[in-house]
Amino acid sequence: MARSLARPSDGAPCDHPGCMSVLSDRDIRTSIEAGEIVIKPYDPKDLQPSSVDLHLDRRFRVFRNNRYAYIDVRNPQPDLTELLTIQDDEPFVLHPGEFVLGQTLEWTELPNDLVARLEGKALALDTPIPTPGGWRKMGELEPGDTVFDENGAPTQVVAATPPMLNRPCREVLFSDGAFAIADADHQWVTVDKNGRRYGRSRLQVRTTDEIARTLQVREEWNHHVPLAGPVQYPVRIDLPIEPYTLGAWLGDGTTTKAEITCYDEEILEQISGDGFTVQPLTYAQRLFRIGGTGQTRSPKTGQYMRNGSLSSRLRNLGLLGGKYIPGPYLEAGVSQRLALLQGLMDTDGFSDDVAGRCEFTSTNEDLADGVVELAASLGFRPVKSQGRATLKGVDHGPKYRVKFTPDRPVFRISRKLARQKAIGSRFHRFRAITSVREVGSVPVRCIEVSSPNGVFLATRSFIPTHNSSLGRLGLLIHSTAGYVDPGWKGNLTLELSNVANLPIALYYAMKIGQISFFKMSSPVDRPYGSPELGSKYQGQSEPTASAFHRDFAGANGSGASGDGPGPAPNATGAGEQTAHD
Repeated sequence: MARSLARPSDGAPCDHPGCMSVLSDRDIRTSIEAGEIVIKPYDPKDLQPSSVDLHLDRRFRVFRNNRYAYIDVRNPQPDLTELLTIQDDEPFVLHPGEFVLGQTLEWTELPNDLVARLEGKALALDTPIPTPGGWRKMGELEPGDTVFDENGAPTQVVAATPPMLNRPCREVLFSDGAFAIADADHQWVTVDKNGRRYGRSRLQVRTTDEIARTLQVREEWNHHVPLAGPVQYPVRIDLPIEPYTLGAWLGDGTTTKAEITCYDEEILEQISGDGFTVQPLTYAQRLFRIGGTGQTRSPKTGQYMRNGSLSSRLRNLGLLGGKYIPGPYLEAGVSQRLALLQGLMDTDGFSDDVAGRCEFTSTNEDLADGVVELAASLGFRPVKSQGRATLKGVDHGPKYRVKFTPDRPVFRISRKLARQKAIGSRFHRFRAITSVREVGSVPVRCIEVSSPNGVFLATRSFIPTHNSSLGRLGLLIHSTAGYVDPGWKGNLTLELSNVANLPIALYYAMKIGQISFFKMSSPVDRPYGSPELGSKYQGQSEPTASAFHRDFAGANGSGASGDGPGPAPNATGAGEQTAHD
């Protein structure tokens, strides 16, 4: 039966079957003043024309996925989640791809003739677009700007639309963990299972929803998106340290000094070839100082001053004390970026000579993330994973592994280069689309480029995408209660998902959503909280994980209870449950 959301024009109660009207600010104010709707705490400034702004509480429930091989909805698994609390000015950092539960700061109560709905506020971040001048946001691009095409070559933006609102949007997930938000009609260049028999000549343009309808063939991902070619950033003549030497120091150098621990003479020869002196140190085995000392005395003042040594250059880049790949090196020429990767791989990388797979390992996540972007910009398909760093049975904390299968040498030293398999059929030329799911609408935009194929690169994974609208990435907020039932009392649990390419900082008491109220055709006979319903989430005061297992065991000894499912622990926000769960 259709539900009308139009409020009766004469203000009369909605009393005919199928009618549901949204409350105006005047009706919301009257209901709050009469105690029919309870929102605590409540600030009149939060009242909007047809809703009330709600805020984020300080408590979050995070998922400890390493504790179970899988989530079993029939069993409680009480330690699958952990409750965390932040202080007033302390950020809760939600990382890309991460999903947590939060809740509203406000306690809400509804009478037996109103139903409510909470809509999230999108903290949208524009999709990052690589350009020859560095990263730009999708919303900033104008005709005349330059981006990159699918081969990594520069291509010009020839047209751009204003932001488009209220478009149906989808989250597209790829096999390497990359993702993007696009509208349902966004166009992708893919090759399906049938087309892969004939190679890249069978590439076709398909919309997001077309891909969703044909996502799998039997048990195989149907749609593959080709990898981009090496991105042709301009060659930089202003790099203060030769890329190979910087990569070698980032891999095996002393964090606070221009020194390196090295057992391969070939690495030292490469560093010497970059113009740096290499001096063995006597107080540690296989430890070498690179490029002289970092300070000399001024002939005028006698005070120590920085010079052109490697130590001074590292200090000027802000690298001493904390390793990462500086932005100018990630946006340097192809040969410069490859030299940087070779220095990193010669020191902290290895190759599987059977499968041709290469891997970089580090206990520094910032450095690992830089290697992911570096490898992707060279046309590879890097995948980052996390494990534990152990030595002689002692746990030394997390380690990060970046795996990729290259089509050209990523080593210089002979023993590692010999293990790297030559170019062959196992080079991963595509990333598969593994999921397409509906998400809340966010502003999207179209640009048109001069490339013959109409393709440009988007996101920090350098995904080729066609001339069409691309969603801005950000924070997706969804209430586990699709509709909040009449009789509800409690804080509302929120599903928070970061679909951006950067971490998002969330803060206590920030605005997180808007709650709207709908007048029902008549009061309900059994409001939420009635004993016969079970109502297992009534009165919740913290982010609440699923009680789905009760529906298998039966909350009262029977699985036929009207007490429906709550948010599943592995929920992605795709499904909606009502607050009678």
